[in-house]
Formats: sequence, C-alpha cells, structure tokens
Amino acid sequence: MKRILFFLFSLLVSNLSLGQNVDVRDTIHVAAYQNFDVAPFVLGNILRIDYTIDLLDAGMQKVRGCTNFSQKPKKEDFAKATAGGRGTTFILFIKESIEQTGTFYIRVSVKASGETGGLNRDFYYLVIVDNPTIASALNIRPNYYFGEQGTFSFATVEFGEINAYSFKIEDGSRTVVAGSGPIVNLDTVLNNTEFVGKQLTITGMYNGKEFTFKNAKDELLKSSWQIAIDKPFLTEFSGWKTVAKEDKGEEWYISIDNPKDREFLFTYIGNTPTGFVVVKPKFRNYRVTSDFEGLVNGLTTYEAGSFSYLVLQINDDVYSGIPVGQSQDVKITLTFSTQFDNNVKKEFRATIIR
Repeated sequence: MKRILFFLFSLLVSNLSLGQNVDVRDTIHVAAYQNFDVAPFVLGNILRIDYTIDLLDAGMQKVRGCTNFSQKPKKEDFAKATAGGRGTTFILFIKESIEQTGTFYIRVSVKASGETGGLNRDFYYLVIVDNPTIASALNIRPNYYFGEQGTFSFATVEFGEINAYSFKIEDGSRTVVAGSGPIVNLDTVLNNTEFVGKQLTITGMYNGKEFTFKNAKDELLKSSWQIAIDKPFLTEFSGWKTVAKEDKGEEWYISIDNPKDREFLFTYIGNTPTGFVVVKPKFRNYRVTSDFEGLVNGLTTYEAGSFSYLVLQINDDVYSGIPVGQSQDVKITLTFSTQFDNNVKKEFRATIIR
C-alpha cells in the first residue's frame, strides 16, 4: 500500500512540475486539414541557437516532427548577422496543418546563447482542432434524371484557400470528372447516357484529402456523396388507341386523311423538385407491322419541339380500296430502340373511316 501511495504522490508531483514548466505562448483554434500560421517565435540578442519543433498530442506524447518552418536570419546568414559578438533578433515562422481533431501542442525546444547568457527551454503553442462547418446548405440529391442540370458547393467556413479545394466524380474505381475549387457542376455526367442507371460517387477534398464537416444541425458528415442517374419515363401521344390488357374494345375512330392521325409523338419525361425534364428519344431500328396487310409501307421520323415523331407511310392504293363511307379495324405494332431502351414495342388500334 505504501508503495502505491508513493507512486501516486510521485505521479502527482511530476504532473504538477510538468504543468509549471509548460510555457504556452498562444492558443490556436483551427479546423482539421486547415493550413495555419503559428505566431512568430522571437528571441532577442541571440549569438547561437539550435532548436527542434515537434507536434505533441494532449498527453504531451510526440506525434511527429514539424517540417514546414523558416527562420530569420536564415541559417546561412546567421554567422554574418552575429559577427563581432553582437547578438541578433531571431524570428521563427511555423506553418502547420493537422488532420485529426482534438487537442495538440507544438513544442519548440530551444538551446541558445546570447549576450546576457544561455537558454535551454521548451516553449509550447496550444492547438485546438475541430471539424470545419459547411458554409451553406448542400444542394445535392441522391437521384437525378438524365438531362437535368445540377451544381452544389461543399465550401466550409474555415477553409479559406479556394485553390486547396478539389473534387472527383467516380464510376466505380474510374474517375470520370475531376476539378478544382469547392463548386461541383454535375451537368457533364447528368447529360451522358453512359451513366444512366448507374450510381456515381462524388468526393470533395481539401489539400487533396477527404474531410469530415459539420452541418447546420451540428451533425458530422463525410465530404463524399453518391448520386444515381435515372432514365426518364417514355411517354407517347397519338390519335390511336393504345392496346393494353385492360382494353375493353370500345370504338375508336380516326381518319388517316388527317396527317396528324398518321403521327406518333414520343418523349421522355421526369418530374423534378423544381419542375420536370424532357428528353427527345433518338430513334433507331424502327419498324411497323399491321394486321391490315399492305396498308403501311413503313415509317419516317423527325424531331420538333420536345418530341420525336414516327410517321406512318400509308399505301394509298390499299387505303383507297376501303369504300368511301366504310370503316376498317386496324391494329399496328411499332418497334424501335432509343438511347435509353432497346426493342421497345408499342401496339395501337383504331377504326379507320373513309
């Protein structure tokens, strides 16, 4: 028991002694990954000096050495500045960046001699590192439609060096877009059919590193987001009746003397939080069949406004075979592929009157 009490007493004395010897010259509040300058360390009337600079954790244990620093006078000029035994003013400039949050110390261990005597002492700078705070609400969604436009910023309040921000957009392990700055423009990937149906990862970085930040609710979040790019829905318009399972067979009359009744309009539509997106299909491999043999010779296509058109090419000889004032039930099948879909099949029916 006596040994235990003696050990605890010795530990207490040791800690008190350490606390008394710690010369905290300044307290610095920064964010993780943020570049910061330590207040200049100044000594006057110095003839000779040696020093080391280390980063310590909250328990005063060495984390690593600090390597980003400079001095005035420079080492190569120091002898000239102290020629004749006259001391000079020594200034040490330290720059740092700490990736982890928590409490740290920067220790400057100095051995120096001057006009008035020698110095062998440690000096400390207390550094309190927190996570940065996002500067504005993130304007990013988990899902987008092809053809949308999107931009968001991941700038933080504390990270003030715009050129230190960068980002990348990845499809799996492949980087498809990379850029500098905190503003990410999604238009490139949102308008590339290659990424439809895929999930992409966006990583925001500062000084080349992904970071953790606080939002307005004080939640801790990573500077990484995933978005999925969805295909809009194919929609058609025509004067014909779409054949469906629930079709009750009601009469549906058209006149193909009317050019509009020969046209089928298609577009892709997706509803967004601010409206909707419209994308025209790019038709390929399109063809038509009819149960009224010989009535339709084929299809032509063109684009106008927000639509792509498929137009029936009617065989006038067959059509004129329908007596005037009579009607003919007709079913047609359109098949085609687009930039989003392969082998689309659409069936329509109508009663043609002449």
